[in-house]
Amino acid sequence: MVVHEQAVRSDVAELFRDIFEYDGPLSLHTSPDDVPRWDSLQHIALVHAVEKTFGLSLSMDEMMELVDVGTIERLLHRRGA
Repeated sequence: MVVHEQAVRSDVAELFRDIFEYDGPLSLHTSPDDVPRWDSLQHIALVHAVEKTFGLSLSMDEMMELVDVGTIERLLHRRGA
């Protein structure tokens, strides 16, 4: 399970580099407060990238749930990604 979690964190880190041009450290608590380019428009780009990368279709509630790295990872785990 730890290897899978590390792979998901690596994929999430890559999304953050691509979408937000963010190369800083990621923790479960990394949020828009920590990532300067994470605004409402870039949030939509993040949602799209998560859907495309992990083969998911997120509901509106799930899209709004993505408020930090921890919630992204929990959503992916819950959805079996």
